[in-house]
Amino acid sequence: MVVEYDGTAFYGFQLQGQGERTVQGVLQRTITKLSGQETTVHGAGRTDTGVHARGQVVHFDTTWKVPIHKAGIALNGSLPNDVAVRECKEVDKEFHSRFSAKQRTYVYLIWTLEQRSALWGRYSMHEPRPLDVAAMSEVAFALQGRRDFASFANKSEVEPPHMVRDLRRFDVRSAGRGRFIAVRLTADGFLRSMVRNLVGGLRMVGLGEIQPGQLYEIAEKADRTMNRCPTAAANGLCLWRVDY
Repeated sequence: MVVEYDGTAFYGFQLQGQGERTVQGVLQRTITKLSGQETTVHGAGRTDTGVHARGQVVHFDTTWKVPIHKAGIALNGSLPNDVAVRECKEVDKEFHSRFSAKQRTYVYLIWTLEQRSALWGRYSMHEPRPLDVAAMSEVAFALQGRRDFASFANKSEVEPPHMVRDLRRFDVRSAGRGRFIAVRLTADGFLRSMVRNLVGGLRMVGLGEIQPGQLYEIAEKADRTMNRCPTAAANGLCLWRVDY
């Protein structure tokens, strides 16, 4: 299934074990209730607290007899308003929403008008000071490619075997008639808070607090302790799509 959600009131996608409200938990309870079968849902990306998704992909095994073209309708009738199923289809038993993924795309929005937005404030980081989009684009382009992104990775409960990722797209552009700056990143995989840490560095470049070359040097060091750039707020980040 392709699922979208407003992450504002969720403690991320993954179950936390302490009763926190998570997207995985809401999906599992709803599917279990409708199907009458205890169900485990697997997601393509473990989005953090407050992060949104337009194209999260999940899978689960079931013998639920509902026709596939009606499954989404049934689920959307029972899911809370901040989660919705966009698409459902049957897949091979070998398919895994996380491990079968070839690449993921995230979009980060920065609201650039002087006054904050009551509507878009849930889905963007507000930066009222002028940002140098050209400088941000310069370093984003330079950081594309396969490299060790340890400088932009927060510690996680289960550390990955390595920090090398192939960042296939990293671009910055003005959007929404100049109201936003949109940062789009596509990679074969992302480390914990990698996108938000990269955007935090871009913001400092855009404000002139560091030069593009300095952010590139931080990346080259592959050491999180050498990166003093603040992490961008979670509410500006959206898991846009997953490709298989």
